[in-house]
Amino acid sequence: MNLRPGARPLAVFFLGSILASAACGGPPTPSPIEGEPICPDFEVGASRAHMRGSLRFPVTLTVREGKEPITRTTLTGRRSKDDPPSRILLSDQDAEYEIEWAQCENERAPRTHVVGREAKHTAEYACGHATVYKTDKLVTRKGDAASRTVHFAAPPKVECWESELPPAPPPPAPPAVPEQTPPDAGTDADAGAAPVDAGATPADAGAKATDAGAPRDGGAGGVAKPRRAGAADAGTTPPGP
Repeated sequence: MNLRPGARPLAVFFLGSILASAACGGPPTPSPIEGEPICPDFEVGASRAHMRGSLRFPVTLTVREGKEPITRTTLTGRRSKDDPPSRILLSDQDAEYEIEWAQCENERAPRTHVVGREAKHTAEYACGHATVYKTDKLVTRKGDAASRTVHFAAPPKVECWESELPPAPPPPAPPAVPEQTPPDAGTDADAGAAPVDAGATPADAGAKATDAGAPRDGGAGGVAKPRRAGAADAGTTPPGP
């Protein structure tokens, strides 16, 4: 196993703690951490790069037996409710532990979905100074796995990374509607007057018909007949001599 020079003393310390626990009680067993925040995957940039969900400011969990730390882990949140919970190793024995919760001061940079060799080139996260925000007691009983369950304590900053996408382009403008010219009011007035002139034709025709009936008094050819004597005086008493 290849270890960085600074990591070797810590690995030796944890190995010694595990061996000491195995000698004093049962072997170390994975103990779940319940209630860890769920940070779903997200997308960034115009290319919508798919990133792994995580807390912006991770949380460190340190387990102490007395004053000695026996294990420590950094929690970044689960990516979905279907992900298994994070776990720590605790001995199956009757014991009392101190659980120390602290939040990292450094923001954890988003990470893409990389596999294989690309994962080796991902920069290692540096927590920086971790500020303790809560301390709990954990009492375990030999043979009771439920007593070794650790319940997550929410930190002051519980923000997860979220999608950051450029704003959507505005919708296209509707096509321009051609402006319609309003009709000329004078044209309508003239158009309305035309039927009045046309209506005058029957009146003129009636007048001609009246004139055409005048020959009844004049006889054929329109020439007046001579009056018969006494016709105009019929029924009138002649004057005396």
